[in-house]
Amino acid sequence: MSQSPVAALVVVLTLVVVLLTSGVAKLRDRRATRDAFTALRVPGVVPAEPGAAALPWVEVVTAALLLAAPAAWLVPVAVVVLLLMLAYTALVARAMTFDEPVTCSCFGGIGRHDVGARTLARNVLLTGLAGAALWYALGDGSVPAALAALDRDGWWAVAAAAAACAVAGLVVGTPQAVVPLPTEDAELLDYERQAIPYGALSLTGGRTVTLAELSATQARLLVVLNPHCGPCVRTAELLDDWAARLAPAVGVVAVYPDAASATSAVGHSADLAAWEPELNVRRVFSVAAPAAVLLGADGFLAGGPVEGEAEVAGFVAEVLAEVDESPAPAE
Repeated sequence: MSQSPVAALVVVLTLVVVLLTSGVAKLRDRRATRDAFTALRVPGVVPAEPGAAALPWVEVVTAALLLAAPAAWLVPVAVVVLLLMLAYTALVARAMTFDEPVTCSCFGGIGRHDVGARTLARNVLLTGLAGAALWYALGDGSVPAALAALDRDGWWAVAAAAAACAVAGLVVGTPQAVVPLPTEDAELLDYERQAIPYGALSLTGGRTVTLAELSATQARLLVVLNPHCGPCVRTAELLDDWAARLAPAVGVVAVYPDAASATSAVGHSADLAAWEPELNVRRVFSVAAPAAVLLGADGFLAGGPVEGEAEVAGFVAEVLAEVDESPAPAE
């Protein structure tokens, strides 16, 4: 690659864009970065709080150094980038072996998604690019030197590559438009009630019940959680308060993916915990943690499902308001 300044620039500039995008996104959403440390179970050798605070700056600074470092200094910078990409790849590969699905904000708030084969493939490709950048640096290459070596055709090639990347980003990253209902129509629409679907939960006492059986005598607020998930941990810490305020009209159930995570759950009373065989609850409602759904005592859904930390909190606030407005049962 040392003989091709165009190829060198495309590789290094790709890494620069990725690192800058990731670093700036993490700086704009520090909580998401901290949550990623929890979700990926980053080993304790890297302290979570200082590590999450420093990581965005490491990415931004290394991106700037990739651009500006002379040949003599590019080698250590490229080594840092390669180690960073290798670490990201190892964490993602390890997360794919976890029992519960992992949601990671790898690019701050703009990169929140379930970790899977696509995430791993992306990181492997970035690791390859980082290795190519190191090879270029070992050949006394640098971005300033590559820019100086470009002729007119080279500038056109770099510009075309940049334009192709910009178009790809716009096409892939363009969100679908959401057209809200007019206010008048929205007020006329009521929640379309559906029968409670089949699902099963195992309670901490060892009894397994269907969702319909669980809600036969009392409405139930199911809150779907994962043990290693920042938004889930913060949501779990609210459950005891919600349970106290909703009782006796609504019972709260914290739904975990397996028995181990339910029995070791922290942040709320142990008697609120249950687990779902084969993730059947989150599958039947097509949600990822944290999520919530309200089961009515009449065999029908009474609200939800909703997904996301803020959405769950807002949904429960609405349920609390309804419970507070309901007349007290006659003595």
